[in-house]
Amino acid sequence: MAVETERKFLIRLPDLDFVKSLPECRVRRIRQTYLIKVKKGLERRVRRIEEGERVTWVFTRKEKLTKLSRLEDEREITEEEYRAFYAEADTELTKTRYSFPFEGHVMEIDVYPPEIGGPGLEGKAVLEVELSDEAEEFAVPDFLVIEKELTGTKQFSNKTLAKPVRG
Repeated sequence: MAVETERKFLIRLPDLDFVKSLPECRVRRIRQTYLIKVKKGLERRVRRIEEGERVTWVFTRKEKLTKLSRLEDEREITEEEYRAFYAEADTELTKTRYSFPFEGHVMEIDVYPPEIGGPGLEGKAVLEVELSDEAEEFAVPDFLVIEKELTGTKQFSNKTLAKPVRG
């Protein structure tokens, strides 16, 4: 298991064509499904990730350590394993993730469909930046306009935005 340290921000929705044109920008369509809770403070989820013609499936287990850090175990799984985990589905969401390197960090911009987040996310996106430790400083590109920090809040967290899975 590794320690994940990240900061999250609500940003104005940038020009996505410009973002896609950035060197090394990756665009992934993600279906993120949270599994039924088995223990307080433990989050389990599976993802179906489309990137171009390629599809991968990932299982993630996270335990909160601090406001900024969590213990994370993440691994690629088979489609069959994904389907087995999906039987435990509780809530899910879809999003498109744009990620690109910037000054030693990877900027991840999550854009949600209109039915997720409602008017609070209209014209907005969520920026995530992973850090090596909680005190690490980082720069944000000038074309990204931060409206407020979301780190440690439930507002606009993926878990909060996820909707119940209908059986």
